Amino acid sequence: MKPTKPDKKGESQVMNGKVDTIFWTEIDRTKEYNSTIENLDLEKKDSYNVSLLMPFEIERTDQSEVTNNATKLGKMANYYAGVKMALKKLEEEGINLNVNVLDSESGKFDVKIQQCKNADVIIGPRSKEQLKVTANFGRINNIPVISPWKSGSKISENNPFFVQLKTGLKDHFKKIIEHAKSEFSDDQIILLGRNTKREDLTYMRYMQGVAAALNQDNNVKPLQEFYVNEDSLKLGEFAFDSIFIQDQTTVFVLPNWSFLADEDFVYNTVRKMSGEKGLENVVVYGMPILLDSDKIKYDLHRGLNMRICRSSFVDRHSIDVKEFKQAYFDQYAGLPSDEAYEGYDMMVFIGRSMFNYGKKFQYFLDTYEQSLLQTKFDIQKVFKDDESDDFKNIQYFQNEHLYILTFEDNKFVARQ
Repeated sequence: MKPTKPDKKGESQVMNGKVDTIFWTEIDRTKEYNSTIENLDLEKKDSYNVSLLMPFEIERTDQSEVTNNATKLGKMANYYAGVKMALKKLEEEGINLNVNVLDSESGKFDVKIQQCKNADVIIGPRSKEQLKVTANFGRINNIPVISPWKSGSKISENNPFFVQLKTGLKDHFKKIIEHAKSEFSDDQIILLGRNTKREDLTYMRYMQGVAAALNQDNNVKPLQEFYVNEDSLKLGEFAFDSIFIQDQTTVFVLPNWSFLADEDFVYNTVRKMSGEKGLENVVVYGMPILLDSDKIKYDLHRGLNMRICRSSFVDRHSIDVKEFKQAYFDQYAGLPSDEAYEGYDMMVFIGRSMFNYGKKFQYFLDTYEQSLLQTKFDIQKVFKDDESDDFKNIQYFQNEHLYILTFEDNKFVARQ
């Protein structure tokens, strides 16, 4: 099957000590603030109460799984270990946090949420339904709620107390298209998907919209599209026909992201593509699944020059990462998983933000862009519509930072 061509006519994503302010390596954007936020009472305190709703699910889990990093309990144990490392770091900086840890997935959740009434900030839970309840609880009680694991535009509305640390799906698509178009021409870029899957068609339509907006012209479908026949990935001699562009780099965008729904399709697509491309130059843009799937090995990363859009990346060669790794080993006699880095970064970020800006810290998160061990936090306000930035129209706050990981010298490197 040939790719559809661009439509030329335009027809049819506890801790002691006190100092005034702590400074880290950050990008100051304070001049962007309006007078409403500048006039807020910071409500600073000597110490802050933190409710941490961890999805341990201990009541229904074999406790021996705590040492297995591949299990849910093992991942959450590592995350919590990272949080504890962060609390130690914050204590050294004179930041006082009183943390109450609750297992959000054991016992009655409505009882757990009522225990958060005296919190200055609530972190978690992971369950989307529980998160909706918690976000609403935070809005009613004027308590910021931090979502470190889930993101979505429908979780909570009209809620300036809700902060999502995970970057949204559409933001990933937008970043990929922006990066691809910055390095390649539109006629080199091909969107991949299955015309039998409604989600794939939705992804394509959104990315075409991003590309069209960047071009600022009347062509609403500027990129090529190619629909992959799943049977041909397993049985057919060729799945991609003569789609590869001779004497140029062919750029494929593979937007599928779900392990449950897409892992086999993603793996079979890149495996088949690698075998068919021959000596042609190929670049594949895609989602974190390209890095996180155990099925996709370095030979495919290298052979297809993969560029992966991801909100986090641990640079094992970083001095800060090496120091954390050693400190973690000294504390727990083991090596930190990605979840440990993630838990550390989240808690350091929230602790420092509360210290600097008080109980209403969420309004000031877009003052700085903080670089930590495995991510950067670039928190922006999301408004009811794109045309209004009125203070009262804040829907929630969203982390917008994303890396493009490129495979260079047999390892991934984070690019902006």
